[in-house]
Amino acid sequence: MKEKLVKRVELDNNQTLIISDASQKISKDAYVVRMKAKMEILLEKSLFSNKEQKELFFEDILAKVGKVAVYEYLSERNFIMAEDKDEVFEKFVHDFFEIIVKYISMPDFPKKVILKHYKDKVDNKIHRIKAG
Repeated sequence: MKEKLVKRVELDNNQTLIISDASQKISKDAYVVRMKAKMEILLEKSLFSNKEQKELFFEDILAKVGKVAVYEYLSERNFIMAEDKDEVFEKFVHDFFEIIVKYISMPDFPKKVILKHYKDKVDNKIHRIKAG
């Protein structure tokens, strides 16, 4: 799926948000309209205010999550007529900025994404150990 860069936005929390059009033509005159938002968050000690998290867990978080944690959001509607494609896509972008950008711009959002990725990795390892 080829994505077209639509917008690059610097958020208040010093993160960069990329908005892309990942729509695909599915018939002569219809599309699957996809708006994709992506933020790559670099894992840095400065994201953690708690000294204990900085010192004790940072290396473990780095080992499990890696140097970058990715936040992605996708809005999608199927079988949109060609003449309506741009309007549907613009509504996705408008709604995303009206509702979600306020939340993902918060100062602690990058840390929450990293900790969520970390928890998912830890939980996945625990499930594999129990299943084995």
